[in-house]
Amino acid sequence: MLRYVFTHRLCVSKTQPNFFHFFRNPIVTKRLHLQRTPLARLLAISFGATASLFIAPGAYAQTSSPDAAQLQRVEVTGSLIRRISSEAALPVTILNVDELQKSGVTNAEQAIKFITQQSGGTVTSGSVSGTNGAASYANLRSLGEQRTLVLLNGKRVAPNPFAVVGTDLNTLPMSAIAKIEVLADGASSIYGADAVAGVINFITRKEYKGGSVGITTQATQQGGGNVTTANVLGGMGDMANQGFSLVGGINVRDQKSMRGDQRSFSETSYQPQNGFNGTSPTAFPANYSQAGTVANANPYAANCEPPGSISVPELNGTRIRCFADTQIYTNTVPVQDQYSLFLRGAMALGADHQASVEYFKSYNHVRTMIAPSPEGGLTMNPTSPFYPGKGITPGNAALNSTLPISISWRTTALGSREGEQMNNTQRLTAGLEGVVMGWDYQASLLTSNSKVENFFLNGYPTTQGLRNGVAGINGVAPVLNPFGPQTAAGAAYLQSIQVLGKVQDGESKLNSFSAQVSRPLMKLSGGDMAVALAVESRKEEMVYNTDIVKVSQAASSGLAGAGALRQGSRDISALSLELTAPVWKELELGFALRSDRYSDFGSSTNPKFTVRYQPSEAVLLRGSANTGFAAPSLYQLYLPNSTTFTGTRYNDPVLCPGGVPTATAVPSRDCGLQFQQLQGGNATLEPEKSNAFTIGFVLQPSKSLTFAVDYWNYHLKNQISVIGEQTIFGDPAKYANLFVRCSQAPADRRAALGACQIPGGDPLAYIINTQLNLGDSKTNGIDVQANWAGAPTAYGRFTASLRSSYVLQYEFQVEPNGKWFDPNGKYSPQFGGPVIRYQQVSTAGWESGTWSALVTHKYQSSYLDQNTQGAPFNVPQFNTNMVAPYSIFDISASYTGFKGLTLQAGVLNLFNTDPPFTNQTSRFQARGYDDRFHNPLGRTYQVSAKYTF
Repeated sequence: MLRYVFTHRLCVSKTQPNFFHFFRNPIVTKRLHLQRTPLARLLAISFGATASLFIAPGAYAQTSSPDAAQLQRVEVTGSLIRRISSEAALPVTILNVDELQKSGVTNAEQAIKFITQQSGGTVTSGSVSGTNGAASYANLRSLGEQRTLVLLNGKRVAPNPFAVVGTDLNTLPMSAIAKIEVLADGASSIYGADAVAGVINFITRKEYKGGSVGITTQATQQGGGNVTTANVLGGMGDMANQGFSLVGGINVRDQKSMRGDQRSFSETSYQPQNGFNGTSPTAFPANYSQAGTVANANPYAANCEPPGSISVPELNGTRIRCFADTQIYTNTVPVQDQYSLFLRGAMALGADHQASVEYFKSYNHVRTMIAPSPEGGLTMNPTSPFYPGKGITPGNAALNSTLPISISWRTTALGSREGEQMNNTQRLTAGLEGVVMGWDYQASLLTSNSKVENFFLNGYPTTQGLRNGVAGINGVAPVLNPFGPQTAAGAAYLQSIQVLGKVQDGESKLNSFSAQVSRPLMKLSGGDMAVALAVESRKEEMVYNTDIVKVSQAASSGLAGAGALRQGSRDISALSLELTAPVWKELELGFALRSDRYSDFGSSTNPKFTVRYQPSEAVLLRGSANTGFAAPSLYQLYLPNSTTFTGTRYNDPVLCPGGVPTATAVPSRDCGLQFQQLQGGNATLEPEKSNAFTIGFVLQPSKSLTFAVDYWNYHLKNQISVIGEQTIFGDPAKYANLFVRCSQAPADRRAALGACQIPGGDPLAYIINTQLNLGDSKTNGIDVQANWAGAPTAYGRFTASLRSSYVLQYEFQVEPNGKWFDPNGKYSPQFGGPVIRYQQVSTAGWESGTWSALVTHKYQSSYLDQNTQGAPFNVPQFNTNMVAPYSIFDISASYTGFKGLTLQAGVLNLFNTDPPFTNQTSRFQARGYDDRFHNPLGRTYQVSAKYTF
């Protein structure tokens, strides 16, 4: 919450306590003079507003008269009271989208990477190994994406129905967005439940005269992941002079895919030099076992079939199996197409009122590729022509050739599993605003919906079809060869048993009415005491459909056993109050209160207190305290259960404890495997609660330099999350109730799981890893910001800025009153990753005439790695790995010497820095790096042109 703050008070109260006389000392004031510049009048927010790190250099050259301070009252993110922006009492950071684009930003997901309080969260590449509706979410303070509220023009957007945790960043209409305001402070007292960590408000242009056409292309030096964007923006009218305004924009973005093997750091899942083995024992050629004779074997283990199948030594050094190295099949950057349309019209209704209508529609299409389907628990009978030793497949003397064998096979003959997810989101709002009898008022109606469809395009064979074709049962000849090339009959059979087409769809709906009024209430010593009242009523709905007939046939989809239909809805009503009281000219107190009533969870009332003290033009002190409330989302309550593989290989704690098979174990089924985990919603969840406070100061020692420091502190209670696979397997005795054996699994799930088809003991079917109310989370830290704008010189004007966030503490519990875990600066299995201790974004800018240049530096600190490798890599050489710091430089230059034309060229990741190595396994398809924090594209060249008319 460190913000650049440009204060506006010019007087010091004679009633000020003696403690603050220090700041009235003329020597101190002279050294810490806080100049009231034009920039201050435009961007200052006295309780914590910041100038953007990317304010255009030209902004510093503006001039205005003293009367310019009498600015029109405007809306400020995080407040109900309309006021001059420099008098707002909220911590808002402002990012200039035009300048972000010079640093390679082409969509909202990339834009939030420049917010240093943002860390982790769901990214689009996560859809490669999941069914999240191709969504991307913000995550302020690492407190969870469901606790960060993302708005468009101060209003909500229907969430992605495959997650329903918040606004999907991939749906926002970037062509019309002018700036991004970030309130990194608890805001439940204004916005309600899901603003526990803060608010990110994407703000569009309200007026635009003329038109513009722009195109940007980004080409990676090493190939893959190229991006092309094009946009058109147009508008007419002027509310102040013409009484109307119209704005419209269209944006198109296309990103090509990049496979894992297109980068050296992720080309293989087996990196012995780093002590990392992310391969899978379900491979082609298939591995097999036979109870009582052969534990693990592969007829082609000496060579396998690289690069997709490699020979990896066992613990004793022998090479008896093949392991799948899936990076050649996986697009770590998926194909993504985004289209958006934005329209806005406003008209004056007399001198004091205006009506407006706003509409946007967006389309997000993501196409993914992951490794070919893994199928375990297949049985091959001795009657198969492909049975080892029958003439086609090499034999094994240890086999009993009269008995069947159990096979683990990956269907590479079908190629990668390919899918696509398509999201169509739209929102329509209609509003009235104006002034009645001294009251500013606003009223609006909103309707929004988001529809997502999930399709299988290739590579998902029916489980029973594979069983039939390998075993030669149910009237099917044994035509499938899991050890070598398919015959024409086998290839045709594989194609015939694929599951194709739409397998899931969902829709979320949001309808709301809101109204608010505000006005000065009375005169105080420091100015007008202002009051605001607001009401809101909204309805949230979600429905989620799964084609059970299709998905139940394809175990590798992870959707077998999911409920056919899950749906839910709720009604929410709220009443809010806000007061600001300038007690003295130097001291302003603020108070806000919001009471929410949920039809499914009852009521909650949350206050917020703020204080701003400015003893001189050079110094500002500020602080806030608030409580928060977060009801479980419809996603957390009603998401259908589905199974997927764990990210890490484990041993069955009953049949293979410590990696040692028991008498009834089947090693290829029970030891060193990625088991299934059940994920989904939980209708018994309870709400979360939170407390937060901040305290800080701002100094401006000269008119060109501003420096700010803020301390922040959050405490979440009864938080909603998942325990995590590593925690569950790490203490199987404690979490024994979360291990489901095949004998305990529902019949439909049991039939779809290969492990349950192999005789011997009672195999592990899956672990339960659904949403639960866990313990508390606590985090605190310091934000620092600095901004410098030099005077014009013969060589042009120079600017520099820095924004950083340092996490002092982060700890959490995985159960009420349980043990505290610390992910700060270290990978935590219970947390599912690290909390980045220190993040920084800094810029250096230059402008001279028609030329300008910008250098941007992004930095993330190192952290202790996951370091949970199994033997033989569980030695100090490898299990104490530190993930190196990540430091990236971007440069760009712009030229505006041609009328109406802006040309820009730049290099992103100037030094072609690879993501630092990490041995994490929670990011299932990102091997060797973590896509939540690090960009795999490498050096990228950017060229853009924009014509304005």
